[in-house]
Amino acid sequence: MKTIKQLILPTLTLFLVFTGCKNDIDAVENLNNPDRTQVLANGSDLIGIISGGYVIWWQGNNRDLIPALAVAGDHATCSWGNWGMRVLSNEPRNPIQNTSSWSDLTVLTQPWGGNYSAISSANDVLEAIANGIEWIDGGTDKTPIVEASAYFLKGLSYGYLGLVFEKGFIINPGDDLSKDFSYVNYQELVEQAVLELDKAIEVAENNTIIIPESVVNGVAISSSDLIQLCNSYKARFIVQGARNLSETNAIDWGSVKTLTQNGINQDFGPYGDDGISWWSRSYVLNNSPNGFGRFGARLDMRVINLVDPNQPSFFPASSGSTLTNPQITTADNRFGVGKDFEFKSDILFRSERGRFHFSHYINTRYANDINFSDGADAKQIKTFTVEDNRLLLAEAKARLNELDNISGAAFDINEGSRVTRGNLTPLSGGETKEVILDAIFYERYVELFNTAVGSGFFDRRRTNQLQIGTFRHLPIPATELEVLEQELYTLGGVSADPQGITPHYDLTSSNARTDDSNIPAFN
Repeated sequence: MKTIKQLILPTLTLFLVFTGCKNDIDAVENLNNPDRTQVLANGSDLIGIISGGYVIWWQGNNRDLIPALAVAGDHATCSWGNWGMRVLSNEPRNPIQNTSSWSDLTVLTQPWGGNYSAISSANDVLEAIANGIEWIDGGTDKTPIVEASAYFLKGLSYGYLGLVFEKGFIINPGDDLSKDFSYVNYQELVEQAVLELDKAIEVAENNTIIIPESVVNGVAISSSDLIQLCNSYKARFIVQGARNLSETNAIDWGSVKTLTQNGINQDFGPYGDDGISWWSRSYVLNNSPNGFGRFGARLDMRVINLVDPNQPSFFPASSGSTLTNPQITTADNRFGVGKDFEFKSDILFRSERGRFHFSHYINTRYANDINFSDGADAKQIKTFTVEDNRLLLAEAKARLNELDNISGAAFDINEGSRVTRGNLTPLSGGETKEVILDAIFYERYVELFNTAVGSGFFDRRRTNQLQIGTFRHLPIPATELEVLEQELYTLGGVSADPQGITPHYDLTSSNARTDDSNIPAFN
């Protein structure tokens, strides 16, 4: 059997990727030479190795995966065939075409390979530190900076593996990569992420550190910053890792409340470098000059229906059909000319690919908000916002469903984007738990659009709001299964796997629906 060592890029490669500013992780050269040992023996180079790991982690999760999950979760909508969008948003839903010949397999291979390459980088650095390698700079021991960075990187990587994939491996520093590794499920991957983030917190609590801007591009991270980030990310992975409403209800919401209360107080994310290494494919979901422009993905009708309940949840699919009142009526200040979402009378998608893809609203926040990036400029690419943390805190309070928690949840919501940016009527605090949760998810779908990868998909998944036949997580990529000499499988498909959780290998595709006699249901 092939070994997992063949699936992971060597640490030296990651170091060269960072120092050489490689742009495409799919084009990384797999180097096998003795210089790897020399690099790991150089304490001053450890920060470069870990920085390379962050580049690979970022690119693995923030490229082709972004549009794929956005359309599969009915957060955005698009008929174009790039990055799996047309295949994964077909109505009725089709299975993932998990074969090595699928032209969009990078939707699977980028997050799988990127996260495991980042873990490999972090493990090699931690093993070097355990073997006595130190980073001494000007007489100051900066080894804790590298150690905390490595644990944080492992936590992020295992967390996204747990959010995205059905299962995976856990690999520790010093493990013999020639041996067979047993699979663990997504819940164990999330648990491992929490363990690694706790280790990063421990280092940060015991040392005064500042992770330099070269690690997460343009962002210096102090000990207190890192502790807050770890708390927020633990909350994200625990909450959004749930695969259905039952798992959501079973979450320890008291713990999530504590984590988010001690979470971030400033938006987190790298600063873009104009499309060299630090960029994201969120520009596909904008009317962005870096992406498709006016042809870009639109805001899905299911979100538009939340904003204006008089709008349908699905655009009429019959040939030549239109909306009676295409412009929404809303008091939400984020909709309108010069706002986050602008109305476009023309819809530039191809009708024959399914009019259910249509929508009149496109995201233009990057153009109208000086603090918001389109994903490929030099501004901060917000991947974990204060508002996201605030909404997780409010949700924890609401799900605890005690009087003071319900009123506290309303207070948190009123302090945030609902009022400050949306200019919507503040909640009174006397609402029911259900009304509070509706307000929270409204903000998660509107305010958090084009921030964290997969946010809308994960939120629909954990509340049983994915369309029937939508995969609930990704399978291990076919190319990796072939290397491991394991049986190929896939997930999803309205006929083959309506719940999106049963491995199978029926790649039968259904034709796109052409009328409204069979509106999709949810699982």
